Order: sequence, then C-alpha cells, then structure tokens
Amino acid sequence: MIKLSTKTLLTPIFIQKQIGSKDDYFVHYINWLDRIQLREEFAEAEMIQNEAHKYANNQEIKVKILEENFETLNYNNEWLELHSQERLTRQYTDYRVLELTAKACHQILNDEEVTEIGDFLFGIELWLEYSLGILALNAWQLPYSLVYAIISDINLHEKEYKGKLIYRRRIVQTAGRCAMTLTSRGETQKASDLLSMVHHYAEALDTHVQGLYRFAWAYLDYRNGKIEGQKEMLRVIALFDFLEVPISRDFAQKYYNRHVLNLEES
Repeated sequence: MIKLSTKTLLTPIFIQKQIGSKDDYFVHYINWLDRIQLREEFAEAEMIQNEAHKYANNQEIKVKILEENFETLNYNNEWLELHSQERLTRQYTDYRVLELTAKACHQILNDEEVTEIGDFLFGIELWLEYSLGILALNAWQLPYSLVYAIISDINLHEKEYKGKLIYRRRIVQTAGRCAMTLTSRGETQKASDLLSMVHHYAEALDTHVQGLYRFAWAYLDYRNGKIEGQKEMLRVIALFDFLEVPISRDFAQKYYNRHVLNLEES
C-alpha cells in the first residue's frame, strides 16, 4: 500500500503518478477501505472520509460556478458546456460516494446517505471494479431489496463477470456481508437467498473470500439452531490461522466473539 501523508492523501495527480489512471486512483482507495473495514482501523477510514469530502465539495462548487457563469465563459457550443458539467458532476459523485463508503466503514449511515449510495448503484448498467467495490463495502448497510435486485441483474449478465476474479470476489463479498447483517437481525431466509444466488461465483476464489463465504453460511446455520454451524465457524478461523491470513482470521474471530460468544453469555 502506498504510504501517504494527509497533504497528499487524495490528490489525484499524485496518485495517478504512483498507480496510473483515474480509475486506478479510485480502485486503490476501495481496496484500502476493504482492508480498513476488516481491521476496523476507524481513524484511517475517517481520514479518507474527510479528504474525500473536501474534494467532493470542490467539484460541487465548480459545477455551480459553471452553471452561474455559462454566459461569460465563451464556450463555443452547447455540447462543450454540457460535457464540462457532466464531467464535473461525475467527479463530484465519485468523491461523494467514496466519502460515504469511508464513513460506512466506521459509522452507521443515515437514511439519506443510504439513499444516495442506492441511487448511485441502481443507476449502473455496466459494473466495473470500482462500482462493485462500492457495492461490496456498503453491503452491510444496504437494504436487502436493493442488494437482491442488483445481484439478480448481475446474474442476468453472468458471462460478463464469470471470467474475472476480482468481479466474482466483489459479488460474493456483497452477498456475504449483507447476509451476515440479515442473519444478525434474524432474517435468515433472506440471508440464505442471497448466499444461494452467488454460489456459482464462489468457486475457486481466493482464500479470504472463499473462507468468509463459508463463514457466512456457518453463521447462518448457527442462527438457525444447527450446532454444526458454530463448529464450522471455528474451522474457518483455524483455516485462516493455518494459511497465515491474519486479516481474515482476526475479522472472523472478532465477529465470532461478538455474535456467538457474547450472545451465549448474555
């Protein structure tokens, strides 16, 4: 991971020089937030949230200036004005969604913020690495109906994603994370439906995601009263430990402690 100071944290030119294109710039932060969420590094999540907020506000101001001063900007034609406005609006949206995603790593989003994320996701026709990352990282807090509708739509275009490992990884993460939230709320049938929908994507994934997919099913079985579910959760934790995947082991162990041990002790 690139080590950044707070002054260069989200500077697009700095990041593009380090890792490439604008798309790489946003994907870099999605991958970073993925690790932050698992490790519960809330200070880093808040730092990214604050920096993204500054850039989102900056783009919003530029859009307003463009709208208010179009007559004096001497654009040659209407297309150029619209192109500039759309570009600035897209940049605002990207930063705003990144801001909310960082916030979702350490806080509960309010209803308006969840709606913003939902509107962004529901308008996507072609899913790319960045948008799938946004979906996966916010899956904890998104409504079941939205996640179900998106995965159903993705399944209709399965051939476009099946051969791409990172895409399958994010799709499975989305279902797994949302399912674990649903299970915690006692909505086990909805959780089962989501996990079943992505079963064909979960084959031959990396150890981290494959293990967490198993862990999500095991947690569901446990909440459905199956003793084997608790044993399977412990087996997954042991597997992560054996394979030396500490970030996954620590996440699964903390989740087990909170949602199994604490539940039994209360």
